[in-house]
Amino acid sequence: METFAFALSVTGPIFLTLLIGYGLGRARLLSDSFVDDASRLVFLITLPVLLFINIFSAESALAEEGPLLLAAALGTLVSMPLAWLSARPLEYGDRSAFIQGAFRGNLGIIGLAWAAKAYGSNGLAQAALLMAVVTMLYNLAAVSLFAVYSQHSRFSWRRLLRDIAQNPLIIAIVLALLARQFELRFPVMLLQTGEYLASITLPLALLCIGASLDFSLLRRSSLAAVGASVFKLVMVPLVLLVFGWLFGLPSQSMGVLFLMAAAPTATVSFIMARAMGGNSQLAANIVALSTLLSVVTASIGLALLKSFF
Repeated sequence: METFAFALSVTGPIFLTLLIGYGLGRARLLSDSFVDDASRLVFLITLPVLLFINIFSAESALAEEGPLLLAAALGTLVSMPLAWLSARPLEYGDRSAFIQGAFRGNLGIIGLAWAAKAYGSNGLAQAALLMAVVTMLYNLAAVSLFAVYSQHSRFSWRRLLRDIAQNPLIIAIVLALLARQFELRFPVMLLQTGEYLASITLPLALLCIGASLDFSLLRRSSLAAVGASVFKLVMVPLVLLVFGWLFGLPSQSMGVLFLMAAAPTATVSFIMARAMGGNSQLAANIVALSTLLSVVTASIGLALLKSFF
């Protein structure tokens, strides 16, 4: 009971913040234009600052996180073909949305929020490094999927590399690692300003995600949406935890690995599906359903993980 209470203390506040954002959106207190502007602010400014500050100031030796990153990368690479096999019974045009929804998690907001709530700034720094590695794999797989299954887009290495190189989150992580490597020192005033900006990131982003959700889509959820959500919330964490166990990760690293893997499907999967000719309705259903169910699956999984480790 105590372990489940701990797990719920991690996932519960994040989920309630999402629900508050959803309610504010339905009440028109968060307009679409505000959500768009705030989401852009988070992605371009405050979230990169959050990642930079936490990696730069992390007390642990980040060079020792190789096993965690390798477990995350290998687990993600294994999850992708498993998702592809699971999508084989679907109609051809639905497969890209299903596959991406089945493995692409909301690491940048919900995953980071869970890791920070459970393990503090050191857990957040670990999660940020993991996110950088896995996000590059996500981008490669997502663009490839829609190029294969869509007649409206073609795969481009140049575009993929440009998108990765211009991603503000990856840039912030690389700069933080370089700053640590060269033992740079920044004025206290500058770091405090960065902490002020960073402190608004997760609450603002969670409110925006909540306001963007449309739970009415759940009434039209298909078996494909249910299957993709179950795969994302159960199968993906299991696969990554197996690799974490094989690499002998300590308990905190296993917890961070699980929480990042157990995050619901990223909203960007819907945006990519709509932009690249996939089934955007299915993608939206997967985002809404996985977000709703994730508080249950993540809480149970974290409680079991804490009991065994």
